[in-house]
Amino acid sequence: MKYRLLTIVAAILLVIGAGGAVFWFARNNHDLRFPGVVEVQEVRLGSKVGGRVDAVLVHEGNLVYKNQALIVFEAPELKNQKQQMQAKLRQAEAEWKKAIEGPRWEDISAAFAAYGAAQARYERVKTGWREEEKKQAKFDLDTAQADYEQALKEWNRVAGLFRQQATSRLDYEAALAARDRTLGRVNAARARHQMIVIKGSRVEDIEEAARERDRAYANFLQLQNGTRWEDKQLAKAKVDEIRAAADAIDINIAETTVAVPPNLGKAIVEVVAVRPGDLVPPNQPVVRVLRVEDLWVKIFVPETQYGHVTLHKKVKVTIDSNPGQILEGEVIQRSNVAEFTPRNVQSVDERHHQVFAVKIRVDDPRGVLNAGMAAEVTIPRD
Repeated sequence: MKYRLLTIVAAILLVIGAGGAVFWFARNNHDLRFPGVVEVQEVRLGSKVGGRVDAVLVHEGNLVYKNQALIVFEAPELKNQKQQMQAKLRQAEAEWKKAIEGPRWEDISAAFAAYGAAQARYERVKTGWREEEKKQAKFDLDTAQADYEQALKEWNRVAGLFRQQATSRLDYEAALAARDRTLGRVNAARARHQMIVIKGSRVEDIEEAARERDRAYANFLQLQNGTRWEDKQLAKAKVDEIRAAADAIDINIAETTVAVPPNLGKAIVEVVAVRPGDLVPPNQPVVRVLRVEDLWVKIFVPETQYGHVTLHKKVKVTIDSNPGQILEGEVIQRSNVAEFTPRNVQSVDERHHQVFAVKIRVDDPRGVLNAGMAAEVTIPRD
């Protein structure tokens, strides 16, 4: 009886052990395991302007943060251009302010006075000579004629005596010269009398005075109305243009300092490719950094098992440097193009060489992952 009881217990234990073994084997065969490599996002930082390296502020292996300066370039030309542009900006702003405020009250008053003077000159030229000047011209003509008549009589008298040889030739010639001089004065006085009394101002002088008056009046109205809207807009556009050029220079000056972008996050300097004194062309990377918070594990899944790997699926990751520690991961990318297994990665199933690359983002709160580490990814079957 006792022997039979032991037999039954042993059978029951055997069944239980066999069931547990089958359950353990089935559970472990339910998971997919793939070897992979830890990769990290690499960022190459440089300057759009380049130049001669003035200072290197970091070394390989340094942990850097957002907006931290890494490399500084010399920029004397840009600084001179900035000073020139600032001077042009001040000048343009003064012109703009002048256009907005318009003419000064003194300028308007001076223009009005100039218009009044031009109007007076026009009236004077149009009216002609004054009455006093006309009378004076008439008196000068009468006087000249009287002198001429007297000289003419004296010449006739001397000429008669000279014919009778009662006077000398010298007296005759003196009387003749006096007659001719007075005749010239008569002609000059007559011409001036005709100009002043009869004809007055010339038409050309009147027209010129009228044009001068109109121009002075137009200038006065222009100053009185102030600066045109178009001139204000033109002055403002000039200021905006110079400001934009100054901002462009500021952007280039900022590019002379290679810094960590604000949205890059925490990073480690991998390579510093320059030293002080080096000449670097524009758009040339000078520092290579690795994003510490942007790590993932890349695996290659055979085509026969690709259907079990879906986006956002939770997986487990282990690495050799921390045995026994399981890291949580998530499938974030599946390649849509098949490829052959890379030589440095061995698939679990060597018979299937057609594989798809899969990226898995891993939660690494303790910072145990480093680029290039070998990892193993366990993916549960659906």
